[in-house]
Amino acid sequence: MSSPRFIGIAAGMAVGSHSATSLNDYINGAARPRLDQQVGEFSTVVEFFVVPEVQITEDVSAELEYSLMLKSYSFDDRGGFSRSEFAYQVHLPSLTLHYLDIGEGYRLKFGGGLGYHFGRLSQSFAVFGGEEVFKASGLGIKLDAVGQTQLDETLYGVLGVDVRWDFLGSMRRGDGTDVIDRTTDSAVRMSFFSFGLKMGILFRLN
Repeated sequence: MSSPRFIGIAAGMAVGSHSATSLNDYINGAARPRLDQQVGEFSTVVEFFVVPEVQITEDVSAELEYSLMLKSYSFDDRGGFSRSEFAYQVHLPSLTLHYLDIGEGYRLKFGGGLGYHFGRLSQSFAVFGGEEVFKASGLGIKLDAVGQTQLDETLYGVLGVDVRWDFLGSMRRGDGTDVIDRTTDSAVRMSFFSFGLKMGILFRLN
C-alpha cells in the first residue's frame, strides 16, 4: 500500500535584505536624517510565516503561504531638534508550487509562486504630533528552495532561502490621493526586491 500524501503546516521566521528604492528615497527626504542614519539601498527586514502544505502528486506539493514582513526606522533630524518614526508592514499571501525530492529523513522543495500583497506605512513627526498612514497593494512573485529534516514521526526542521519581487504600486492616503516625494515630485512606490534565509518547524498532520 502506498503511503498517504503528505499534509502539514510550517511556521517560522526569516531574516532578509530588502531594497525599496522609491520608499527609501521618500523616507530620507521626509525625515532629513543625519548622514550616518540615512536609509541605504538595502536594509535588513524580518518576516514571519505560516505555510499549510498538501502533497498533490508524488513529486509536487502546493502551499498557501501567509507571510508578514516588518521594518521600522527612528531618526533624529540634522539639527537634532526633532524625531521622526516610520514603520511598514507588508502582508504576503501567496499560492506556491514545489517540485519534491524526498529521501530517508528529509524533503527538498524547489519552486515558487505568486500572490496579491498589501503594504502599509505609518509615519509620525514629534514636532507635529499624530500619525499618518499610507497603503499600497499589488502583485508579488517569489522563488524559493526549502529543506525539511525529519526530527520525529510528525516534526521536521525547516531551513530555506527565497527571493521576492513585489510590485505594490503607489502609496495612497485614506482619501485615495497619491503620496508625493517632494524631492523628486513623483509618486512614492512601495515596490521592492528582497532575498532572505528562513527557519522554522513543520508539523505533519496525517
